[in-house]
Amino acid sequence: MRPLYIDGSPGCRVVLDDPALRVVVPDKADQLFPLSRISRVVCNGVVDWSMSALLACADAGVHLIFLEKNGEVRARWLGRGSSRQSLTQRLVDLLARADGLQRYENWYLSMEKLAARSFARRMGIKDWREVSINDLQRQLTLSLSDEGRYKANLLLGLLHSELLNWLPECGFSHDDDALLSGELDLAQDLSKLLLWDCYPSLLTGSEGNDTKALGAVALLFEQRTDRFYLLFRSTISKLHQFLLSVC
Repeated sequence: MRPLYIDGSPGCRVVLDDPALRVVVPDKADQLFPLSRISRVVCNGVVDWSMSALLACADAGVHLIFLEKNGEVRARWLGRGSSRQSLTQRLVDLLARADGLQRYENWYLSMEKLAARSFARRMGIKDWREVSINDLQRQLTLSLSDEGRYKANLLLGLLHSELLNWLPECGFSHDDDALLSGELDLAQDLSKLLLWDCYPSLLTGSEGNDTKALGAVALLFEQRTDRFYLLFRSTISKLHQFLLSVC
């Protein structure tokens, strides 16, 4: 989906040519823009709209912004929400682009840096703002006991299962390939981000058998569920902002 920009000129008007918008400008060839490919419409200056075109945009969830000639916002026409405006659809739209997966990976790396640096700060690591993720991961590999790694894997599984319940609340559908596909496993990615918040506890945990470890992990997960959810919603908010900026 892409924004549609219309520069107002004498006689410029927009009518519905279902399933598209037809932009009519005197002495120029008409242009058709399928509603399914429009994220929003920005009109600069005076543009005449037919009521059927306005209602079609509302039904499709396409927002309209009317600007003065000087660029100030004059009015807005807010379409109702639709499935293609959901986070799922925006993520699907991003991944459909040639550079979409790389853009998502860049966003994820920036989120991983935030999570890792928060861990480094809590652990009192010198120069925690500059420490690299690779260095932190190497330190974790050396510092975590076998039981610590076992607990980390258990926590990752618990987080993954919980995120599959939380994601639909934020606009991601259970049955959409954006949640789990060959290119992307969003629940798994977010689980890895949240796991950074648990590493301080895992590094200070006591040794025990597998049964005790499982009980300790379940207790840790239960105690931190509210915090996990707050971190999850914060990350989803950042993902939403990212998708709005690129889709």
